Amino acid sequence: MNIIFLDVDGVLNSIEYLTEKHNELKRTLKQEEMLDTVCIKNLKQIVDKTNARIVITSSWKICDLDILIKVFSKYNLQVYDATINYGDKRGKEIREWLDNNKDVNNYIIIDDDFFKDYVGLEDKIIQTSMYKGRGLNITHVKEAIEKLKRL
Repeated sequence: MNIIFLDVDGVLNSIEYLTEKHNELKRTLKQEEMLDTVCIKNLKQIVDKTNARIVITSSWKICDLDILIKVFSKYNLQVYDATINYGDKRGKEIREWLDNNKDVNNYIIIDDDFFKDYVGLEDKIIQTSMYKGRGLNITHVKEAIEKLKRL
């Protein structure tokens, strides 16, 4: 099984997108409006081409997991699982999840942050940006597919 450990902010949205959306709607955004459909479609490409399952590492898993599930369902995407929350110890969350799920063949981590405990996981990371570009883009999609197809 292929796994995508997925962050949300900076991956499925960006400052540029959030600013544009806020200016368009002229009000505070609802949580589901904070997700850029282009980024979600890019995620869908990765899932479709690699048969990967999505495990949420984002802080969205704490309060907004139901929103992700609802929005993802519109794109025929499913949340397979979420890691336990250890705050800024996302590498620990991922390693623990992998220890408890032995049927993983390959995985990637899509995140705009590089946590201190990501050391040793660098070859698995697809790093996006909250501030430059628009989150998960086509270059990231190609890199993710390539990494997931590599055994």
